Amino acid sequence: MVENLFRKYTEQGRINRQIPHLSVWFTGRFFEFQVYHLNIDEGILFNYLCGDMFKKYIYIAITALLMAFQANAQFAPGGTGTPRMGTGTNQDDEENGPAKKKKDEKKNKPKIPSIIKTWSVADEGSFLKPSLLDTTLTFYQNYIPFNKRSISSTFTGNNGGAYISNDFFEREPNSDFFFIHSFDAYWLTPSQIQYINTTTPYSTLDYSQSENRVEHNETRFNVLFSQNVNRKLNFQFIFNSTKSTGQYLFQENKFHNIALVSSYTGSKFVSHSNIIFNRLTGQENGGLDSLSNGQMPPLMGTLTNNFPVHMDDATNQIRNNNFFTVNEYRVGKTIESKPDTAGRVKDIFIPRVGFIYQLEYSYNVRKFNKANANTFFENNYSNSSSTHDSLSYGRLTNILQIKFYEAPDRKFTFGKRVYIGNDQLAYNMSTSVGYYPKNTFNSFAGGAIFRNEGKFWQWEADGRIYFTGYRAGQTELNGFINKPLRIGRDTTSLRIEGSLKSLVAEYFDNYFYSNHFQWTNSFSNINIMNIRSSINSQELKTTVGVNYSLIGNYIYNNTKALPQQAGTELIVLSAYLNKDFSRKHWLVRTQLLAQKASKEDYIHLPIFAGYVSMNYLLLISKVLHTQIGIDTRYNSAFYADAYEPATARFYLQDKRLIGNYPYIDVHANLKLKRTRFFFIFMNTTSAFLDNYYVAPDYPYYLHTFRFGLSWSFYD
Repeated sequence: MVENLFRKYTEQGRINRQIPHLSVWFTGRFFEFQVYHLNIDEGILFNYLCGDMFKKYIYIAITALLMAFQANAQFAPGGTGTPRMGTGTNQDDEENGPAKKKKDEKKNKPKIPSIIKTWSVADEGSFLKPSLLDTTLTFYQNYIPFNKRSISSTFTGNNGGAYISNDFFEREPNSDFFFIHSFDAYWLTPSQIQYINTTTPYSTLDYSQSENRVEHNETRFNVLFSQNVNRKLNFQFIFNSTKSTGQYLFQENKFHNIALVSSYTGSKFVSHSNIIFNRLTGQENGGLDSLSNGQMPPLMGTLTNNFPVHMDDATNQIRNNNFFTVNEYRVGKTIESKPDTAGRVKDIFIPRVGFIYQLEYSYNVRKFNKANANTFFENNYSNSSSTHDSLSYGRLTNILQIKFYEAPDRKFTFGKRVYIGNDQLAYNMSTSVGYYPKNTFNSFAGGAIFRNEGKFWQWEADGRIYFTGYRAGQTELNGFINKPLRIGRDTTSLRIEGSLKSLVAEYFDNYFYSNHFQWTNSFSNINIMNIRSSINSQELKTTVGVNYSLIGNYIYNNTKALPQQAGTELIVLSAYLNKDFSRKHWLVRTQLLAQKASKEDYIHLPIFAGYVSMNYLLLISKVLHTQIGIDTRYNSAFYADAYEPATARFYLQDKRLIGNYPYIDVHANLKLKRTRFFFIFMNTTSAFLDNYYVAPDYPYYLHTFRFGLSWSFYD
């Protein structure tokens, strides 16, 4: 209606001003609108905002909410903000009466110091592991999620796209939903939640933007807010959103996470809960189309959006809703502490036994759509015109656990824990072709013995066995020994980890039905023995490690992108070196990896991969901390896995070598009080070197620019 009115008055020449076109981006989508100022003869004057503009207020609401909390903290008693002005109050009375006295009391009340403690929950809720807030300036420019997890990856060329680590020992997924494994770096799971206890409200705004707001755009907007209700109860709000259009045709990716988190840490009762919503949507272009001779086109000298791609009508969507809570009631004794310097003593509660209950519900959906099913794929099983694949997976897990604590007041002690649990599992696939179990379950039991508080050494041994259900017969044994070694002034530690597992094959390795791929398998248990060892020197800032894995009945994806079980054992051996060189004005980080697999028929890995970051440090005007540096990532050439969009899986290929290319980024990081900035020019070598493919048919960015800032509030 308003658009028609606008056209009417435009034709009559009664619009006296038009503000240029505006746009705003939120949660992976651009909302465009026009702002018009109309002066109508009848004397009506109004501003018109059309389109989806109103959704920009979600951004404003989040920012306003944070500002309101911060203002409340600053104006509250003990704050240092400007006091509120009263209304209807005589100024002399305020200066000489009770109001002045109250005002002076507020002014003289000491400011509350900001003390923040952070930790994560592990091992079925039985351990609270200390962690650190990420507020450092160093390596702030390294923002792409999968680059944070691995020094080398095979991926589809754009932030938010599918990836797989080139480091074999970094390939363990952090999600139990099979179709998230290629995207789990963008996911937020209960095990990744960082719980906070803070004396003052704490919040962070994190934003980054590409150099072009419209074309080849990439935008990130992350928010974290945490506040304690009292000394024991804390609440958090987490919002992360990224949209990356990409430089090539039809490769736009969008993902976001929303989480509500709470924690209660009392002496006898401890509780951790969270509700998480994960969403990811991406266009699947199948990679660049090859030349007539089957070779991939050279990348230099051609605009990125001029390259033809395999598909222009396919999308991948993944959704996850997760509720998690773990609660513990502790039984123990209370003792008096030793007197402090002022002679004061306080009661200390020593837990002896903890009763723990964990509940988790996870619901996941994956959809793959393609308008024309007759292109790109070889087979059409259920629909020859279009593809609308959909599947869902739900899991409800209950675990009851008893934990016997290590006793710090006893000389010789170690902890113990036992638990029993159950999974209720539900699967559904859109196609009705073939048979697969839709509802199943797992029943399991486990336990551990551990020594984590000892100064001489720390160790743990734990195990789990599934006795009924889909995973009946699966066993898992894990353990580690950590031995601190004092060598002069250096604190060195030797750590050895081991695991022995017999794993039932993943459900979707056995059963999968879609329009383009279908299989039914009955794979044998996968037998795995892993040994990891490392030596860490705090003084030298060096870690050296060796990893070994022996796998029987290994499951891989063959050259037709179908799951297949290996006929012989697979051995993978790797060695790595992580070293930081730190001087007054220089910081150099070096991470080197060498690895080798015994059977290239089952797995392809680069023999060598490395990451080197060289940074020059300086202080400008005594307040602006600055780092200027160069990052280089490199891996030797190898037959990197290809990507199959219909199954979101990487699979073996032996036609195209990927690698032997230095990816060089130039960056500058700055920090002014609580605000951090980064500026990065990515893949600078693409200006004079070709062949920067990061997966078969998928090239990396042509040289491009990003900038970002992170603003933290502590009061």
